[in-house]
Amino acid sequence: MQQKNRRPLSDTAKQFLLTLIATTISIILTFGTSAWLDHRKQESAKHEMVMMILYDIANTIDEMTRADSLLRAGFEKELQVLSHPEILQQNPFIFTTYIPMLNYTETVEQIFSSNIETINTIGNVVFAEEVSEIYALRRRYKENICQNFADAFEENGGFSEYGQAKGLSYETYIYMSGLNLASMKERLARCMQLMEVSPDELTNYRSKRQELYHAGTSDSVSNALYDELNANVGRIHEALNTTQKEEP
Repeated sequence: MQQKNRRPLSDTAKQFLLTLIATTISIILTFGTSAWLDHRKQESAKHEMVMMILYDIANTIDEMTRADSLLRAGFEKELQVLSHPEILQQNPFIFTTYIPMLNYTETVEQIFSSNIETINTIGNVVFAEEVSEIYALRRRYKENICQNFADAFEENGGFSEYGQAKGLSYETYIYMSGLNLASMKERLARCMQLMEVSPDELTNYRSKRQELYHAGTSDSVSNALYDELNANVGRIHEALNTTQKEEP
């Protein structure tokens, strides 16, 4: 059987075919690159949001640890006063330095909880639930431990007898603080595992953020305020000693 003779493509047809192929490849590359870049941007935004949340939680745990340490130190001072009541008589305000506080800003929490797009960007429901519970736990710690302790302290005022100081119930607050602090640490570990963030990565991120913060803080101003605080504390103790000496 004889093969049919195929007519060769004209130059115009060849040019049209090459142009079509080139255009098709260009479109594929353009949209493919654009999609890849969009994906990279989304992943970058997701990672930054996750790290910002973990950074905020880690800072809160540090603050809670300091509050917990103050409670434990206050309890030790309470035991010391029990053995030597004259300490409290000499300085009725000795327990003012053992009032726990929890300082934090709610900026990250508000960004996380007030915008559904933030949760969509993160794309992990379990992580979002853990973070929500962590922020609720943080509020409970501030209200049920720090604020309640401060209220109890204010009700008692300055102490001249151990029985009044005993009303602070350091041991009860230490128990509650320990439970809350342990729960926070466990939840942070789960969040890091869910988002595949290593301890080293979080440590490095925190170091960079703290470097930026300290770079914008005047050391001279901070040192001056610290010196003023120490001086004022010294003046208070001096006034107390003078009053005690004048008493018959």
